[in-house]
Amino acid sequence: MTVTLDAPARRTAPSALSRRTRRTDRAVPLGLFAAALASYAVAAAAWPTEWDSVSLVFGVDDFDVTQASPHAPGYWLYVALGRLVRAVTPLGAADSLLAASAVAAAATVALGWTVGRAMGGRWLGAATAGVLLTSPFVAFYGSSVGTYPFDALASLVLLHLAFCATPGSWHAPAAAAVLGLAGGVRQSSLLLLAPLAVVALVRCARRAPSPARVLVTTAVAGVAGVAVWLVPMALEQPGGLAAVREESGRMWRQAVEVSSAVYGAPGGGVRYNVGQATGYTLAAVALLLPVTAAAAVLARRPWRHDDDHRGTRPRRRGVPRVTPAVLLAIAALPPFAFVTVFHFGKAGYVLSYLPPLVLLLLWPARDLTRRRRLVAGGLVAAACAVQALRFWGAPALLPERLTDTSALWFTESRFGAPYRITEDAIRRTDADVERYRALGREFDPASDELVFMYMNGGHRFRHAMLTLPEFRMHYVQLGFHEWSALQRRWTHERDHVLELAPGARAVFVVDEPRSEMQALVDAGVATRVPVEDGPTAYAVPAGFTVYDVELVAGPAPAAPR
Repeated sequence: MTVTLDAPARRTAPSALSRRTRRTDRAVPLGLFAAALASYAVAAAAWPTEWDSVSLVFGVDDFDVTQASPHAPGYWLYVALGRLVRAVTPLGAADSLLAASAVAAAATVALGWTVGRAMGGRWLGAATAGVLLTSPFVAFYGSSVGTYPFDALASLVLLHLAFCATPGSWHAPAAAAVLGLAGGVRQSSLLLLAPLAVVALVRCARRAPSPARVLVTTAVAGVAGVAVWLVPMALEQPGGLAAVREESGRMWRQAVEVSSAVYGAPGGGVRYNVGQATGYTLAAVALLLPVTAAAAVLARRPWRHDDDHRGTRPRRRGVPRVTPAVLLAIAALPPFAFVTVFHFGKAGYVLSYLPPLVLLLLWPARDLTRRRRLVAGGLVAAACAVQALRFWGAPALLPERLTDTSALWFTESRFGAPYRITEDAIRRTDADVERYRALGREFDPASDELVFMYMNGGHRFRHAMLTLPEFRMHYVQLGFHEWSALQRRWTHERDHVLELAPGARAVFVVDEPRSEMQALVDAGVATRVPVEDGPTAYAVPAGFTVYDVELVAGPAPAAPR
């Protein structure tokens, strides 16, 4: 006997299936967002993890790029988000900024599913979200103060808008607005993510009923997105935009003149920058390369775009032909090339191109047969497990025993190996800051001035400004007295003389005592002061030269302005 569905049943069944699918598609991103946010809350840093993180915290209370509060070019919109969170929650400045970063990182994970599913089906969406959820780079900066998660989020939003754009649609103005807003969090985004906005504009304007209207509305939306943060920043910054431009230009020149051949950097600096950019990028995606290689071999046309493929949008008439693989390459490769050629500052730079790069590496596997896709899914799951284990259970991404043991550049410590982008690194920084806070219990700000040495504990100078603002402190680098600070403001000294307040001692705070300091102790000039659970400290009076810097008694200091 043959059983057939009657007409009402045939109409209802697909509808019920569609409703279930829509509910699932809504529930999955929410679940991913919640899971990611919970994991970042567990790993959350108690203190800012990096030098620049402290500067961002300072900016919440006192915005001034000339004081590196925060450092140029300002990141005004991120600071404003921190202020907003602080205003509506009981969180302090650092925790408010961290909460904003955590939400951006969690949204990146959720959007990874949405974009992957739209471009290549549910397998691609699930694999992308899994990789981003367990990525040490996303987790580290989602658990600490930093602007980098917003780069990752903006890249996915712009990628989705460029993919969905049609002639005359709203996607180009939306992309311009998103790009403009992203520039308020990280001004470099205006350059790094611009190619995606251009693709959205071209797809919307070409063969549109009114291309001029598309161009005008896109320009207006972009200007409005920039104005949201540029105008208030100009009003708040002492000296206005001229001060921002001057400080930003100075920092840019300082960076690229030692890292970019375009600006005449020495060969060693260029090689160092290239080594760091490629090393950190490989550390972020190396576990996906076996998946890409296997899928490229097993799939007949691994980079093709089938208009009838599950989850992809069929090609619409009049839309310029840009295959998803090409679009992903446009999203990932120009930002990577830019930081490689000009300046790669730290691990967070990877996040500006990590999401599209993950999608690009996973793209060949989405077209495999069901059985082969299960194998690829197993490889992705294994990669996710290794990523999670390294972030949560190891001191670094690369095992220590593999560092500096071969001729492979990415294993060299000078390029960043073993890549301490882990939960353990966050905990170590928290413990280190607590150790330095012990200085406040041992010394008196009325008679002791703290001195931090470059490459010997100096990396905590900025954290000391945050936690011990009542102390006058100094930063010495290569024989120069670089900075003096008090009450979270500093002045650039750049001389060979360190002036102490009348009767004050210079307290050198170091990780490792050097022979010169020990000689001063043996001569009875310096005194080693034991700090319980704290760093090594040596007190030296005025009248002596230490590390090529002369200690002299000067007038009573005023707070740096």
